[in-house]
Amino acid sequence: MLKRNFILIALPFVINLYADSLSQLIVASENNPSLNAVKKEATASKEVAKAVKSALYPHLDFSYNATYLQEKPVVYLNSSFALLPPNSPPMQIQAQNSYKGALTLSYPLFSGFAISKSIDKAMLEKERAQLKVKDTKRNLYLHIVSLYTTAYALKELNRSLETSLRAMQQSYEKVKAFYTLGMSSSSELYRIQAALHDVEAKVTQTDNQYKIVLNQLSVLCKTEVHNVAELPEIGQFSYAELVKSALINRSDLKAMELLVKKEQKSIEIAKSKYYPTVGLYAQAAYSGDTPSLDGDGYTNKNKSSAGFVVKYNLFSGFKDDAQIEAAKDAKLSLEFMLASYKDRVKSELYSSYLEYKSLQKEIKSIQLEQKAQKTYTQLIKEKFENQLADADTLSRAIAQEARVESKLSATHARLYNAYARLLLEVNSETFLEKLQKDR
Repeated sequence: MLKRNFILIALPFVINLYADSLSQLIVASENNPSLNAVKKEATASKEVAKAVKSALYPHLDFSYNATYLQEKPVVYLNSSFALLPPNSPPMQIQAQNSYKGALTLSYPLFSGFAISKSIDKAMLEKERAQLKVKDTKRNLYLHIVSLYTTAYALKELNRSLETSLRAMQQSYEKVKAFYTLGMSSSSELYRIQAALHDVEAKVTQTDNQYKIVLNQLSVLCKTEVHNVAELPEIGQFSYAELVKSALINRSDLKAMELLVKKEQKSIEIAKSKYYPTVGLYAQAAYSGDTPSLDGDGYTNKNKSSAGFVVKYNLFSGFKDDAQIEAAKDAKLSLEFMLASYKDRVKSELYSSYLEYKSLQKEIKSIQLEQKAQKTYTQLIKEKFENQLADADTLSRAIAQEARVESKLSATHARLYNAYARLLLEVNSETFLEKLQKDR
């Protein structure tokens, strides 16, 4: 007896050990390949931003080159000059083989603000890539919650069907006993037998659907999911605050706002072509007719120098004007898209909120229906015991009670799904905060 009581006490803990909660699956989803791919994109954008930022620093380059001429470089002198004898031979003016090594330091002193604006644009892209990670998480969590609530509804449906099946098996045994005693007709026995097999088939079908959804969760979260736990609690929230927060904090909206800012930087980069560019350079350079760069006997071996370059485009065939106008139109297009997207976000939140409120009322209605159905089923059972109701009526009452119970569980799952979707339509952080608080 003591051993049996210990098993009954320990059983819930064993069940929970193999049941995966929603919060556990959310943590496991960090290994999702699609999410990891976007994370790598964000890392790449960070490195690209570093590469663009390198334009702010001086560049130091080393070069070493060698030239081997097929013939000696010579100059032919005109014999008409009085100082030159007639038929003067050509004179070599440099070495046939030449080597040159240089260490060059260059710095873009002024680029018409193109460099600073390019860096700003790259930094905006880095931030947008990070927001893309957050939005990918948000959509991933939406998918996980949808599958989780579906799995929960199927699990509860299967449980209610099994309860119904056990009740119908008991009824079947009683009808079979009545039939043996000649107190019941064969049609009653066959009807309840058919109903029994129908429920058995539904149990198998529901169990298979449950396994399919669990497998989808396993793939999505990159972990083995064998069961789902209870639904998390539904916390309090303010719809007005959710809408306000979504328009400020939603990751895809913020990413689109960054796109608008990026196009503004594109306009400024295009306008930089209207300014001259100024660059400074200095080099330590040596040349020679051997790799040691010790001179060639014709020119000085030290070719070191310093200077500056000013470049200003006077006419580009109206290319710069066209690029500026294109960037302005692109920015304006994104601004219209952003306004439209904000309206869409508000519409999504409103639809989810109305669904949430409707499901709350639906649950209250189903709870009353469940109460009435339980009373009716109990009445039919008592009538059946006294042979005042047939087996067919009893089986229908039991099946209906199971349907109402599963409908209530399914509606609870839909309610939590609507609640979670409301939070995730703001951002993933809002959902995670509520999930931890309501756990």
